[in-house]
Amino acid sequence: MRKFIPSNFIIILITIILLPLSRSKAQDSLIISGKGMYLWQLWSSNGGGKNLNSIITKLKSEGITWLVIKMADGDSYYNSPNHSLYNWVIPNYGSMDSVVSVFHANNIKLLAFQYVYGIPHRWGNPASETDVANSILDVKGIDGLLIDAEIEYDTLATRYTAAQAYCDSIHAHHPNALVGLTAWARITGHNTFPWTTFLDRVDVNMPQTYWAARPTSPQNELSLMSSQFSYYTQTWVSLGDTAADKPIMPIGQGEYFGYGSDVKQGDVASFYNLAEITYNYPGISLWEYNQISHSYVWSEYSTAWGVTSVENKPDIPLQYSLAQNYPNPFNPTTTISFEISHQSYITLKVYNVLGKEVATLLNGEKSAGKYNVEFNAGGLASGVYFYKLQAGSFVQTKKLILMK
Repeated sequence: MRKFIPSNFIIILITIILLPLSRSKAQDSLIISGKGMYLWQLWSSNGGGKNLNSIITKLKSEGITWLVIKMADGDSYYNSPNHSLYNWVIPNYGSMDSVVSVFHANNIKLLAFQYVYGIPHRWGNPASETDVANSILDVKGIDGLLIDAEIEYDTLATRYTAAQAYCDSIHAHHPNALVGLTAWARITGHNTFPWTTFLDRVDVNMPQTYWAARPTSPQNELSLMSSQFSYYTQTWVSLGDTAADKPIMPIGQGEYFGYGSDVKQGDVASFYNLAEITYNYPGISLWEYNQISHSYVWSEYSTAWGVTSVENKPDIPLQYSLAQNYPNPFNPTTTISFEISHQSYITLKVYNVLGKEVATLLNGEKSAGKYNVEFNAGGLASGVYFYKLQAGSFVQTKKLILMK
């Protein structure tokens, strides 16, 4: 909060700006929602191939309904002879098709991810990176492919054409497959990444929202991720690229990565509560199963939410509205309630009578719904305040009184 000169009579303007966003069609057709997990080395977890049931039992106990495993690194396909994943499934379950069916029998969807470089033969294998992606989706029953594109695509000279050719080949061979992008959680600092080339061609955006690796808090990381994607998505849509507007399913940390900070107790609970309540994301996941050793991570994740979708909520407001704060007069806290009928980007800021900003209460995207925001005026002097709700052409202002 910025410092200002107190007086006995101060007028404050609270401005809420809402920019309605269209709801992505892809979000309504996602085959995954709620809570998921990344599992880096499936073949070595909980006994791996010796006891696949122990893995499934653990996932089911945590309420996890979808799992992502790594099946390729560039042109290196793990489900092929002399690779770990292939050697894991063959002696015990016959084929990767059989492994998928085991997960499905337990109501867990199984997806694969592939780390991509934009280079056809990164490791010198005969099959190209694109061939491998299609081979993954050839696995009978596989529920989708997540494209893990990172630092190589920031600087690759052919990044736009490589991303387009890769995605277009997938769609040509598997037009009905679920395809997602998992990349950076922040666009700023990665402006050269071919964001729209990928997002135009995928169904879901799964940013790697790793707060402890920064290091920062789940609140800060989710806020930065959400605000940046909201801002840039609005820009892309305003320029005519509506295909880049994709649902977000953030990936959070579950354990120390070897850099940054460790995941503290309460972090995971904050992560999924914010994802559900504040941002209404259709799903979240943690990276990754193998690295989670803290008991509190599992206990917090076991209580994480299931499915959230605006369509499933029965009481969606039909219009924008701003209610009178309660209590009023107040000292020093009061609640400001408002309703929004469309997914919107919101900023809630406090200004003095001279128009100087003294606080930011909200800055992020909200789904349609009813909201309560607590305003703590403990550092302000007694007086009259005004709060103003603006959504395009809709503007409504109400008065509140602080009496100490």
